[in-house]
Amino acid sequence: MVTSETEFGQVAKNLKYYAAFQLIFVVMVVIMSSIGAFFHFLLDHEISIVESWLHNNQWEILISSKLFALFMLNRWFKVRLYQLKTFRELVKESISWPEAKAIVISFFLGISYISLGQTVFVDQNVGYWYYQFTSFYGLFLFFGIEFILLAYLEDVLNVDQRPNRIYLSLGYLVIFTLAFRLSVPDYYGLIWYLLLCFSAVIYLSGSSFKNWSNVVCFLMIFVAPMGSLFGLDPVWGDDFSPFKLTHRPQFAFLAVIWMISFLYYQYREQILVSARKLLR
Repeated sequence: MVTSETEFGQVAKNLKYYAAFQLIFVVMVVIMSSIGAFFHFLLDHEISIVESWLHNNQWEILISSKLFALFMLNRWFKVRLYQLKTFRELVKESISWPEAKAIVISFFLGISYISLGQTVFVDQNVGYWYYQFTSFYGLFLFFGIEFILLAYLEDVLNVDQRPNRIYLSLGYLVIFTLAFRLSVPDYYGLIWYLLLCFSAVIYLSGSSFKNWSNVVCFLMIFVAPMGSLFGLDPVWGDDFSPFKLTHRPQFAFLAVIWMISFLYYQYREQILVSARKLLR
């Protein structure tokens, strides 16, 4: 009973700091958006121009807000005199070559979306290279900063006792969902897709939330290209992407292919052994 209460307290401690990070992030998004809109109104710009500016600069606002929130959390930990590693040291500890199964499921997910979504070429969007570049690195940093934060909290708070990973992951997912809905209007109906991406980041990060290489592999091969090139961007949708999916994946489709991917990742060795036996 004492152990359960201690584990619950440790989970609550992690979630408290994660929620504080997301709160700072949401507040900064509101502040930066308001400042931008305020100066546009001072120049007597029409509301359509203000909305267009907010839309076109949304990724810059989101990433700047996340970086500021991460910086503020780091300052707070230093004030509390925690034994801290630098972000560079934390990343160096987490770097290794990505596992083959992480590469496989990243390509599998991408190919599944492209082929089953009936992808078409949008020639009028070819010239939007800046937005495609911004979308790619915006998505990479959006989830990459989340990963760094989870690894950072693990390193700072869970030195003596590691909390229950399932409860912790569920708590992170709920808080992440609330922060996303408060900071990004879900105009393109990608909330379930985004949550599955975040779940994959948590899962691939390993039991200690520090497997940086698998997460980078997943973001670079699947998440960032699908957003910038194929329209699965939660901020811009397919407004600037050179390709788009004519049939946007429904939740049932998402659940099936992600379940196949997770099962392969978890039981890859057993699957390969069984396949070799069948081929003999």
